[in-house]
Amino acid sequence: MDSEQADRPMTALDQLAQWTLADDPAFRDPAAQRQAMLLVLDSIGCAYAAHSSGAMDGVVELALELGGAPDATIIGSSQKTSVLNAVLANGALVRVLDLNDVMFAEKDGSLGVAGHRSDNIPVALAMAEKVGCSGADMLASIIMNYELYGRFRLLTPEDAPWDGSSVSGFVAAAMAGRLMGLDATRQAHGLGLSALRTAVPKIARKGEMSAGKSLANSLAAECGVQSALLAAKGLTGPREALDHEDGLHLLFDPARGLETLWAPPGQPLDIMSAHMKSYPSIGTSQTMATAALAFRPQLIDRLDDIERIEVTMADVPAVRHQQADRMRSNPQTREAADHSFTFLPCVTLVDGELTVRQFENERWRDPVISQLMDRVVMTVDADLRDRAPGSMPCRLSVTLKGGEEVVSECLYPPGHSFADKGLDPEAVKAKFHSVTAEVLPEAARERIIAAVLALDGAASFGAVATALVEDGVV
Repeated sequence: MDSEQADRPMTALDQLAQWTLADDPAFRDPAAQRQAMLLVLDSIGCAYAAHSSGAMDGVVELALELGGAPDATIIGSSQKTSVLNAVLANGALVRVLDLNDVMFAEKDGSLGVAGHRSDNIPVALAMAEKVGCSGADMLASIIMNYELYGRFRLLTPEDAPWDGSSVSGFVAAAMAGRLMGLDATRQAHGLGLSALRTAVPKIARKGEMSAGKSLANSLAAECGVQSALLAAKGLTGPREALDHEDGLHLLFDPARGLETLWAPPGQPLDIMSAHMKSYPSIGTSQTMATAALAFRPQLIDRLDDIERIEVTMADVPAVRHQQADRMRSNPQTREAADHSFTFLPCVTLVDGELTVRQFENERWRDPVISQLMDRVVMTVDADLRDRAPGSMPCRLSVTLKGGEEVVSECLYPPGHSFADKGLDPEAVKAKFHSVTAEVLPEAARERIIAAVLALDGAASFGAVATALVEDGVV
């Protein structure tokens, strides 16, 4: 390492490195660790469910072809691969169905989407398996991930051309370095190396939307873990990446307060507000699907009589931007369809469910669905927003021939996590059973649930890894 290190001034990354390595009691809080276990279970369920869609088969195949040291398990496979390949493959599997967690947070005076921070749970799974750390240590790294991810997001201006997954290069490097037990100097260099490849453009989840939407975070996370591994070998990175004028100022604005990155954790911890998605679609649509299901019995025999479907959502900038995206209104890909506020309520109304099956065979082209989509109009309402703090509520109003109107409203979807309570364990387990039933027998599901929900007292990740390998589907 650099012999002049001790004589150099502390940079932002030096201070951040110390914070990411601290054994803060907040990261051992029983309620937070319980929430982390539930999110691990939910993420594993999302990965198993992805196998049935085949959408990320190519990524899994590539990971297995590349091989390497058998450090970590690919979820749904009986084979192990290198830690980097596992981070890439599992990250893609967790994300691809848009079924993993979502968060909302206040930023610049309004509620917005605050990312899918469980995208980085595969980092913790792979690194914990590789280094053999305790379950509690692994959970602490996940809790830290939720805090740090949110802090970096708050430093990113809304009008910047960068996607939220840009923060995951830093976050993954921090998680990996923590689990490896790096010292503060090497941790800072790992963070610096991750800065070299961390910016993700917003086009990742705009326009027609490609597989890049599902891969963006896992690619960034893979680079972050690689950066930590390189730092562990003595490689150095630009520790001034956040401070220097030629650093990442356009991505993370120093005027917003770099010092917030290493401030003590507040209460409640961010992880307590991580919501479980009940449906494989964009987070702002969860209440929409719930509302559509609620009044379907009244409308299923009267679809031909529908003249207008008014979709009213919370009046916040994020929703307005999403509603204005023309490619979402007329989806051409599966990735655009699960973000489409025209397709989602219509297919839910027709089918009486919103699962991965609703995206098969390009259902957005089905004449019955497309005709209903043509009758959708979108609007926003400030009163609706104010009635459901911390949520993205929705009201559906259907006008039938003759002027009859049928209205359904949802303020909080089934998977909403209130910060003082966290997720409902029974709801998480029920979802896990539901989304994995096609690929796992019940006994296997129960084994995985039991192993994951015992992580806080486990000596290692081994029991979970064993359950995943025993019950592989690939």
